[in-house]
Amino acid sequence: MEKRRVSKTWILVAVLFCLIACWVLPSGAAESRGEAAVSKELQKDIGMPVLVGSLWQKMTPDDKIAFVWGFFTVITMEHYLMEKHPQLRTENFSAKVMEASRKTPKTANEIVALIDAYYRANPDEIEKPVVAVLWDDMIKPNITTGIAGRPLKP
Repeated sequence: MEKRRVSKTWILVAVLFCLIACWVLPSGAAESRGEAAVSKELQKDIGMPVLVGSLWQKMTPDDKIAFVWGFFTVITMEHYLMEKHPQLRTENFSAKVMEASRKTPKTANEIVALIDAYYRANPDEIEKPVVAVLWDDMIKPNITTGIAGRPLKP
């Protein structure tokens, strides 16, 4: 039997996916505890910082594109696995991102511009995680139901 090695890239992709899932799954947590508190809790749980607006604004345009590319690489990988293995199909975060992306496709530059515009328009929300901005402004408005078919909160 052939042994398979797990590359550092796949580990990084898995960690990024877990970060994304951890942010969205505790559905009402952000509203009840505040965005900054949730970010700190996630950082403690996963051992790495959550990308928030204060850091986003300091990033180079190439860094921002790299983040968006990595984000959608994880989503694409998850979608591919769900297509290949029907038992994995579920209405999870990745499925909702794909649903929204099909409805209103955007380029990486358009997504970066959307995030930049959000933080410019909402300087008081500078500690809001970038993934939450994507969820609230790009994904949620373009899906019919929430994660696991739950109703979307306004």
